[in-house]
Amino acid sequence: MKIFRIAKKKYITDLSGEGARMYGGRWNRAGDGMLYFSENLSLCVLELLVHMDYQYFTEMYQFISLELPEKNLQSLKNFDLKTPEWRMNPPALITQDYGSGWLKNNENLALAVPSAVLPSEKNILINPLHADLSKCNVSFPQSLDIDARLYR
Repeated sequence: MKIFRIAKKKYITDLSGEGARMYGGRWNRAGDGMLYFSENLSLCVLELLVHMDYQYFTEMYQFISLELPEKNLQSLKNFDLKTPEWRMNPPALITQDYGSGWLKNNENLALAVPSAVLPSEKNILINPLHADLSKCNVSFPQSLDIDARLYR
């Protein structure tokens, strides 16, 4: 399975999860490193654009893809998606606790979770400390070629 990540050029090859560790995210508490990927590149774009004005989405950003073996992907378990808190902004503790707990368990490299932006699509959380990450093929960084009409 090919998954995608967009980041600023200076961070695109950093797979340490440091940014998420420093600030936390929807599915992790500050202090716990995590990498956020998406099942397709267009969802990556949506996930980024929801946090910034279009005018700042420039050539400073690139994307990578990672080949993730299906055996390394876990589905969301024992989490109630009917509760609206999971989509709150800023993120609720319920999702951060779940994701940080999953990281500490360290059983799987990746966890598929619904996107808060578009719940019918999936984001893929990666545990940067899992031994299987080093076995995955990561693409070279590539430029984003986004239609200028999006910036209007």
